[in-house]
Amino acid sequence: MNPVLFSSQSDHWSTPQHVFEGLDQEFHFDFDPCPLMSKGDGRKLIWSGSVFCNPPYSRIGEFLRAGLYWLAEKKCSLIVFLLPARTDTSWFHEFCLNAEEIRFIKGRLKFGKAVNSAPFPSMVVIFREWNIETLPIEAKSP
Repeated sequence: MNPVLFSSQSDHWSTPQHVFEGLDQEFHFDFDPCPLMSKGDGRKLIWSGSVFCNPPYSRIGEFLRAGLYWLAEKKCSLIVFLLPARTDTSWFHEFCLNAEEIRFIKGRLKFGKAVNSAPFPSMVVIFREWNIETLPIEAKSP
């Protein structure tokens, strides 16, 4: 087991290939603001087309706000987030409950080259539209 992968030492949770490929077959992604180990800040990019996002898990709310800004601005046609299923968080209640669809993944995923499964369940959250007025004032610009 890679101890960094399951600790706060790392925000980089590599999407399991079979999960990404299955979602890509369905949604035909054009853009990923969070490629693994990217040095840039995906929130500062213009999100466009059909977007897949597996954000740094310490900044989920920030990435939800950024993506939903671009969706409301009609730069994106769709955003699919791979997130930990943390239904007790403010970002879940503020954003995810208003998504078009939430798919809870049965079992626990193995991220990257991990031998063991993640210590949390995961979900796929799908947004196809968003009203900019529902975003907090600080999120109304990229």
